[in-house]
Amino acid sequence: MPISQKFLITLLMLPAFIAPAVAQMAPAPSNATVLHLSETADRNVPRDRLRVQLAAEITDPDPAKVQAEINRRMSAALARIKAVPAVAAETNGYSVSQENPGKTPPRWHGSQSVALVAKDFATLLTLVGTLQQDGLVITGLVPELSREARQSVEDELTDEALMRLRKRAEHIAVGLGAKVDLYRDLRIGNAATPQPLMRAMVEAGSLSQSSPPVAEPGEAVVSVTVQADIALAK
Repeated sequence: MPISQKFLITLLMLPAFIAPAVAQMAPAPSNATVLHLSETADRNVPRDRLRVQLAAEITDPDPAKVQAEINRRMSAALARIKAVPAVAAETNGYSVSQENPGKTPPRWHGSQSVALVAKDFATLLTLVGTLQQDGLVITGLVPELSREARQSVEDELTDEALMRLRKRAEHIAVGLGAKVDLYRDLRIGNAATPQPLMRAMVEAGSLSQSSPPVAEPGEAVVSVTVQADIALAK
C-alpha cells in the first residue's frame, strides 16, 4: 500500500481514539443545573504553644541613662533566656521618646520588648517570673496553636468536609429528580484557625515580683473549607 494511503487511513482512525478523551474533558452542557456548594469541617484542638511578650520600660530625665538601663536589662534577660534551650526568643521594637507631663520637667521614656515562645508552659512561665524580678514587665501573654498541631488534623478535616459536600450534593440532586453528573470545580483550603490577639491572660496578682504568671491554654478551633461547582443531570 502506498505511503499516502496509509497516512490517510491513520488520519481517519484518529477520531475513534480521541473522542472518548474529549468526552471526559468536555464541560457540562450550558443548560445543566449547577450547584455551588461549600462545606466546612472543624475540630477543637488543644493549644500547644505559649507566647509571652515582655518589655524593659525605663523613665528618666537623662536619655543616656534610659538607654543604658534598657541595654543592661535586656542583655541580662537574653543571657537568662539563652540558658533555657526550650524557649525561643525574638527581640522586637526599641524606642526612646521625650515626654512633657504638664508643668513638670521633661523626661525621657524608653522601651524594648522581647517575645518568648515555648511548648513547655511550666518552663516558660518560671522563666518569665524570673525576668519579672529582673525588672521586665509582661505586656502580653497568649496560648497559641502551632503549625504542626494544625496540620496534624488537616487531612481528617479535609476528608470530613468532602464527605459532607458529596452527601449534600447527592441529597439535593435527589430532591430535584436528578443525579450528580460531574464536579466542574473543586477548591480546598488549608487548615485554618483564628490567630488570637496578644493580650494579657494572667491571674490577678500574678504580676507581682514574687510569683510567675499563670496561663490556661484552652482549645482552638481548626477548620477546613471545601467549595465545589457540581453539574447535575436528569
